Amino acid sequence: MPFLFALTPHFPVLAAELEGVNLEDRIQVDGHELQLNGLALRTRFIFKVYVAGLYLPARATTAQAAIEGKGPKRIILVMMRDADAEQFVESIESGMRANNSEAQIAEVKTQIDELMTMIRAVGQSKKGARIVLDYAPSDHGTTLFVDGVAQGRPMAGKAFYQVLLRIWLGEDPVQPDLKEALLGN
Repeated sequence: MPFLFALTPHFPVLAAELEGVNLEDRIQVDGHELQLNGLALRTRFIFKVYVAGLYLPARATTAQAAIEGKGPKRIILVMMRDADAEQFVESIESGMRANNSEAQIAEVKTQIDELMTMIRAVGQSKKGARIVLDYAPSDHGTTLFVDGVAQGRPMAGKAFYQVLLRIWLGEDPVQPDLKEALLGN
């Protein structure tokens, strides 16, 4: 029997399922293990837009702990419908303006411009697409992945990732119940 066990494929343990989207309990980013902190459905009017997952090095139940905590982080958006680049850009820009000061946005304007250029280059995100924003301290930056493919080089600075996280976790998040679910509350 040990031989059969050795041939059994190893599958990752799925921590959560929402709207048919499965996310792993634990992942690796920048050589560190992260745990799924929360999972949520983003809706707009009556439409299901995406399932979001937040991965952190340690459990966080407050926005401040999630945003300011040390180490690598990941936010994943699994599309529940098609969306074009301009819809994404407008949504991200709106979320950033609603949750960050003018000074915070000005500090990372170059990175915001880089991200918007990458999103526009991707064009349309199809239903099922996995959009990932990883913060890796070793790179001192944020990398955008679409379906596992990096969309350019890392965008510099922890402050930029904090500006992004506030879209979902800030004082005026894109959707209050999404914030609470990402924080596991």
